[in-house]
Amino acid sequence: MVVKRLRKEDRRVQLLEVARGIVRQQGTEALTLGYLAERANVTKPIPYDHFGDREGLLMALYQDYSDQQLKKFRETLKVDNKTLEKTVRFFSAAYIDCAISAGPETGPIAAALSGSRALQTFREACVADCADCLRMALSPYITLKGVQGEAALTAIIGAADALSTAASNGVLARNVAENTLSGAMFGVLNTCTNSTK
Repeated sequence: MVVKRLRKEDRRVQLLEVARGIVRQQGTEALTLGYLAERANVTKPIPYDHFGDREGLLMALYQDYSDQQLKKFRETLKVDNKTLEKTVRFFSAAYIDCAISAGPETGPIAAALSGSRALQTFREACVADCADCLRMALSPYITLKGVQGEAALTAIIGAADALSTAASNGVLARNVAENTLSGAMFGVLNTCTNSTK
């Protein structure tokens, strides 16, 4: 049997897909580079060449999700969103949709990133990118700055993470998660508006 040699980029995509499958079926505890090599039917050095170590693999998995999420936000928020309400609803739909598309393994991968300071710092940087994207989308309607602005963004992203995890796990229906996230966002943003008056 001849195994087709993949380009490095294609091999990385394949390894990430197999890694997501391992997490989906067996949890993050089962995810090691040696086991990934076995499941992907490649030699052991290949995953190490791509990711370095288990932390690098976890970061690559979360980075892939974060990149898809940011791309979806930017595409969605380019749509005709001439009101705060439309912007909030588009953001909510994009956040929940991205989590559902990524699959239920995203929550455990995010949780595994709290395993070390380096992983936690990496996840915080990804969340900050998401918050910056939201801040820009909301900027025509409300300015989120200072401690109050950071608190609002933290609350919104926290609610978005919890609701998207519930939706991707099938605990909540997509529309319920989207509507709840929109409502939470309006509540938080209303508090910000009132506190600046």
